[in-house]
Amino acid sequence: MSGSNPGSWPDKLVSLCVTLLIGAVAVFIAVKLIEAVWTALLVMLGVGTFLAVAALLLRNRNRGW
Repeated sequence: MSGSNPGSWPDKLVSLCVTLLIGAVAVFIAVKLIEAVWTALLVMLGVGTFLAVAALLLRNRNRGW
């Protein structure tokens, strides 16, 4: 019978709490990393959007490159 019971409920509860703690720490670190590079990401997105719009306008205006 001991093989069918892999762990008691307090062990499962502790495992769940540790898993949730690790997940919360991972999300916290991810948010901090995004906050650290947020300005650079917005600048890159803005430059990329500008270049894409400029390329489309030039392509349509000159009927191709």
